[in-house]
Amino acid sequence: MKIALIDTSAICGMIDRTDKYHLAAKVFGTRWLIEANQFVLLDWIFVESMTLLKRHLGAGLAIQTGRFLRKSPLYRWVAVTPDDEREVWAVFQQYADKRWSYTDCTLLVLSRRLKIPQVFTYDAHFAQMPGVKRMG
Repeated sequence: MKIALIDTSAICGMIDRTDKYHLAAKVFGTRWLIEANQFVLLDWIFVESMTLLKRHLGAGLAIQTGRFLRKSPLYRWVAVTPDDEREVWAVFQQYADKRWSYTDCTLLVLSRRLKIPQVFTYDAHFAQMPGVKRMG
């Protein structure tokens, strides 16, 4: 079994049919999971995804997606710890010249801590991150 972190852009891409990455995200995500692999879902990514899905597609679809993500064994939930958050703040400051969001920095920090370099994302910022391999 392979493991990869999943980003908001991938979750929204798989769900939102109007997203420019919808087809690619749906194909990649489905293939990944059919092959008995797993996505690691950070609590902060869940929060960001639910917010965007509700804003763009409505509460009903956001709740349906959230229920699936929370119950499915295909997604391993990982919480950001206080130590992680301190490291995120340090990374956010260290790379102030980049346009990375605070949440992007969280994925970088957890990628390092969990030793999972692969991130399923369509966010171009991840191509700039040392040690991170974009998938999708």
